Amino acid sequence: MQVNRILDVQDGDALGTLRGFLAEWWNSYQPEAMLAPVEQVEKSTVIVQVIEDPADLGRVNPFVPIMLSNSAGQANQLVQEHPGARLAAMLRPCELRTYTELRKREQNLRSRREQTSPSQPADEDHMVVFGVDCLGTYPIGELRRNVYQQDLDRITRDTLHNAASGGFQTLHIRTACQVCDWPAPWGADVSVGTIGVDTEKYLLILARSEQRDQELELDKLAGRTATEYQVSRRETVVGAIADAHAGMRRNMMTNAPGHMRFDDLGSMLAWFASCSLCGNCLKACPLYRGELDSLAGLADVNSAGQPSLADLVQASRWLATCSGCGMCEEKCGRDVPLTLFISALSHRIREEAHYIAGSPSQQYPWAGQ
Repeated sequence: MQVNRILDVQDGDALGTLRGFLAEWWNSYQPEAMLAPVEQVEKSTVIVQVIEDPADLGRVNPFVPIMLSNSAGQANQLVQEHPGARLAAMLRPCELRTYTELRKREQNLRSRREQTSPSQPADEDHMVVFGVDCLGTYPIGELRRNVYQQDLDRITRDTLHNAASGGFQTLHIRTACQVCDWPAPWGADVSVGTIGVDTEKYLLILARSEQRDQELELDKLAGRTATEYQVSRRETVVGAIADAHAGMRRNMMTNAPGHMRFDDLGSMLAWFASCSLCGNCLKACPLYRGELDSLAGLADVNSAGQPSLADLVQASRWLATCSGCGMCEEKCGRDVPLTLFISALSHRIREEAHYIAGSPSQQYPWAGQ
C-alpha cells in the first residue's frame, strides 16, 4: 500500500526544502551515486549528471522546465556499471516510463536466456527511483530565446506556482509535453508530488509501498501523514491534465490543416520527404536498438533485398514501448513532427496489444518471444 507523507516547505522555498530532504536522505541511506538534473555553476541551464558528493545536492533542480535528453538510458547504464551498488535516480514521468521499459526488456531477455518465466521478479538492482510530477518542458528553441535569458530560480518558482492548478502555458511547452499520457510518475519508489499541491506550504512525498517507506526511513524525513483530501486533489488535477492532453492529441491529429494531417498513410509519409536519414532522432531514443535499420537501409536485409517480417514485428514492439518523451523530434533538423507521427502509431499498436507503456505491473504481451 502506498504511504503518503507531507514535507513541510520552509520559508516558501520548495526547491530548497527538497534539497534539504535529499541531503538528509543521503546521509541516512548512504547511496554511492545519484543521477539527477543539476544546475550548472553559471546557472545557465540544468544538465543531468551523476552525483557522488552530497554537497552537489545543493544544485539539484528537478522542477525547472528544462529537459535536454531522456536520462533513462543513463540511469539504466548506471545500474549495469555498478551491480549491487546503492544507487538513486531522479526522473521525470516520461523518463521513468522509459526506464521501466528498459528494465522490462532486460528482464525479458534474461528470461529467454535462462529459460525462466518472464513473470518472475527481476534481480534487485538497488536503484532508488525518485519520480517528480511534471507540467512540461520548453522546446530547445524556446530555451535559447527566453529561458536562458531569465533566472532559473524565477522560472522554477513560476513552475511550482502553476503546479497547484495544473496550469501551464501550453504553447510554450514541447509538443510531447502537450500530449503527454500521464504527467505523474508511475511506479517510482518515492514520488515528489507538486501537481494540485500548494507548493509554498508543502510537497507530497509518496512511497510506493510500506516496505519501501520503512527501508528508506521516510518517516524520519517527512513525518506528517498527508490527508485524504491532499492526495485526492493531486490525483484529480493529474487526471484532468491527462484528459486535456488526450484532447489536445486528438485535436492535433484530426483537426490540423490539410498539409499537417496524420489521418492516412499518404499524409504521414509526406512529412518524411525532407528526411535526410541522419539518424539523430533514433540516436536520441534510449529504447531504440536498431529496429528500423533494415527498413531505413542502415543494415543488411534478407536475400531478397527486402526487410523481413521479423523487422516489422520488432519495429512495432519498439513503438509500443514508446514513452512519449519527444526527444526524437527535438533532435530532428528537418522539423519533421515525429512526436505526433510516433504517437499515432504507438497508441494504435498499444490498443491492439492491450498494453500500457511504462506500466510497472504489466508484462510485455510478447514476453518470452
